[in-house]
Amino acid sequence: MKVKTDANIHTSVLLEELVSAMNISPDKKNIIVDCTLGLAWHASQVIQKMNPDDIFIGFDADERNLKLAAEKLESLQTKTQIILIHSNFSKLTEKLAEHNIDAITGIYYDLWVSSMHFDQAQRGFSLRLEGPLDMRFDTRSWKTAADVLNYYEEKDLFKILKEYGEEPHARKIAARVITARKAKKFITTMDLNDFLDKEINSHIKTKTRVFQALRIEVNGELDTLSLSLEQAIKLLTPDWDIFVISFHSLEDRIVKQLFKKETRDCICKDIICSCHHTKSLKLTHKKPILPSEQEQKINSRSRSAKARHAIKI
Repeated sequence: MKVKTDANIHTSVLLEELVSAMNISPDKKNIIVDCTLGLAWHASQVIQKMNPDDIFIGFDADERNLKLAAEKLESLQTKTQIILIHSNFSKLTEKLAEHNIDAITGIYYDLWVSSMHFDQAQRGFSLRLEGPLDMRFDTRSWKTAADVLNYYEEKDLFKILKEYGEEPHARKIAARVITARKAKKFITTMDLNDFLDKEINSHIKTKTRVFQALRIEVNGELDTLSLSLEQAIKLLTPDWDIFVISFHSLEDRIVKQLFKKETRDCICKDIICSCHHTKSLKLTHKKPILPSEQEQKINSRSRSAKARHAIKI
């Protein structure tokens, strides 16, 4: 099956804002990290502004994405050193240490799920295409969406659907999954689709929320983001930048809360400070950065995007 890569139609969200935020210096050695390399759309623009002695590091949990990104970046014929790492970005510090890197001058995240995942039926991300209920970014991990549906307890399914999908019918769906799987296990995306049609009479929005909740659980997306952001802030050199583009409220809330915490001094409520917390970031914007009206007209997927930009102090 031929895989669509959207090579001719892809438009990177908040591209100019991200590239500008990386504040690449012509006079210093820049070490920039892309935590969500994907097909290297943002990366290719960032690298073209970097110097010959700079280092660019790209992370991606998906091996296929990494190979396609490598081909794209090779065509740039840049002298900047490029290091591509097949790993979840929660292992940021560990993987950079393997390359003798313990400080960086810029880091960014584009948390949009690659269209490659939705266009490959065998990956199980799409509710439009029949394939195995997989949804793993990193196929080396063991847990799939089918495992979640077939073996999680009802209370855990409810929690996932409620918290990760923000699904109003979470309790009803969880209860009926337990009943349905006794007769027949969930194996394919159409098994789940048909179940939702039959048992819940579900709207497309419900299906989308259920698939989102399962994907987040399978890949541990929210915990991974929290872990990675904390490491990123520690790795950043003072006066340099962290930029995060999110596409739903769950991700944005994590970024917002962490940035808020890191822009304040003492965070304990005791009369005598016991937390010894000192602020480490300065926000460049009080409110999230949104795509321009023009970008939203050109690229409909940018409408849900929010970016937050901070500088290490």
